[in-house]
Amino acid sequence: MLKKIVTIVFILLKLNVAGQVNELEKFRKDIATFVNYDNGKIDSLPKSAENTKRLKNNYEQSFMAFIKHKDSKNLDSLKKNSINNKTDYIIGNNNYSFSSLRKNPMVKSLDNNVNYSISLYALYDYHLPNFVSFYIQPFKISNTEYVIYYCKLNGKGTYYIKDVTTNKIVFQAEGLTSNAPIKKFMQIDNNHLLVVEDLEKDGERAFVINTKKDKWEAIKAFKGKAFKDNSKDYTTKSTMPNRTYLRFAISKSTLSMYGESFLKKYEISFNESTKMISYKKYNKVESETKEIKAKWENNSFSMDDYYIGEDLEVSEMPKPF
Repeated sequence: MLKKIVTIVFILLKLNVAGQVNELEKFRKDIATFVNYDNGKIDSLPKSAENTKRLKNNYEQSFMAFIKHKDSKNLDSLKKNSINNKTDYIIGNNNYSFSSLRKNPMVKSLDNNVNYSISLYALYDYHLPNFVSFYIQPFKISNTEYVIYYCKLNGKGTYYIKDVTTNKIVFQAEGLTSNAPIKKFMQIDNNHLLVVEDLEKDGERAFVINTKKDKWEAIKAFKGKAFKDNSKDYTTKSTMPNRTYLRFAISKSTLSMYGESFLKKYEISFNESTKMISYKKYNKVESETKEIKAKWENNSFSMDDYYIGEDLEVSEMPKPF
């Protein structure tokens, strides 16, 4: 009897693991079909709004199935069920790259400090030099585990936040980067979380999520001067009574002149103890760095958007496209 029970448990475990692998393989198949179709490489699938919507929905649903698998919070299970040939991992007839990178290389701990990525070898991300890939970002806030998943093509896509305990998607939003979408995910108070998104060569932006409802909501939690919505014209700011995003803007010129490691010292930060959000700016007159900060009061921060090129020597000020 005991032997039968052990055998049944073993089979169930194998099926559970196989499910995760199967979901990854299904996602790969569906997203490869979409990319090849979108690049005009499938003669049997003519371009149409209907086909585009259907094929896009297919790979998004496959990605959601992968997300909802209970083991999809790191790379452990996938690594155990693949062949490691020292350069990549093989599952079935396909090759994958599994990466675990610390957000802050100076911090040894992986707690809230790791981005997992899975690249689909041999499937190129349109005209970009890299392969199609997606990210898994685990976070722990007040003993609750969350995982952020991001599937992107051509530098943008949708990211999803899952509550690990309930296995439910509590929030989703558009991602605007080829990198991991979230730089910071931190608690403000019992009902609010701060999110800092990566905007790649355009900098970053912060917003606040209200977590009181089952389906979380982004709220208008910032006051002060702001750039125009969705604009890269950083020459003009207008005062707004409330807005959703705080922008910390950079540009191609500032990035090429000063480098990512230099600019990182100035980016948006948040102190959970003092409830202070901040960024730094260079004071040209006094040749020193000044911290601009605001405290969480009455469910809002009072802080202006900022373009770092205002206070650094740059070749040109970005204009709207």
